[in-house]
Amino acid sequence: MPTSSKEVVVFASGASCARLAGRFLARLLSSKEIQRVHFTASKAFELVLEKEERKEMGSFLGALPNRSKLAVYGEKDMGAPVASGSYPVAGTVIIPASASTVGAIASGSGQKLGHRCAEVALKEGRPLLVVVRETPMSLVLLKNLVALREAGALVIPFIPSYYHRPETLDDVEDHFMMRLFDHLGMKSDFGKRWK
Repeated sequence: MPTSSKEVVVFASGASCARLAGRFLARLLSSKEIQRVHFTASKAFELVLEKEERKEMGSFLGALPNRSKLAVYGEKDMGAPVASGSYPVAGTVIIPASASTVGAIASGSGQKLGHRCAEVALKEGRPLLVVVRETPMSLVLLKNLVALREAGALVIPFIPSYYHRPETLDDVEDHFMMRLFDHLGMKSDFGKRWK
């Protein structure tokens, strides 16, 4: 079901590349078009965040811009407004998406708020972007990704492009973030497009 909402749900699960979640949240919160960002993370994400970025959740969230636009929920908070299909959002993005998160959503056996938000996106026909972070991919994961795609999700692994001649890691990530904005139907003023 199409919506005019300018609110987005972001779920960070325990796959490698916690940095991507931070970069995406910062881009969303800096966008004039986005009114609100609803964020939830798994406990596994917090562990990855500590290992990769040497940050705790408080400092991770504290470094984000425009915090007044950010709503944060615990992984078990099924009372959050975004757990209901009657709360309109423009889309849901799982970044990064672990293999176990993909499996839980594909099988309908999710136990976390992020899983529920993904299920809501699928049942309501809203964009669900799954930024899977796993390599190589097992046959089980590939079958689960096919199930999600058949259900309406877009599977968007973090695969850098180089045709725009990036000079920094930020350039690589911004190009990827631009693509995520495109699939949410949101405008972006960053990243270089193919000419």
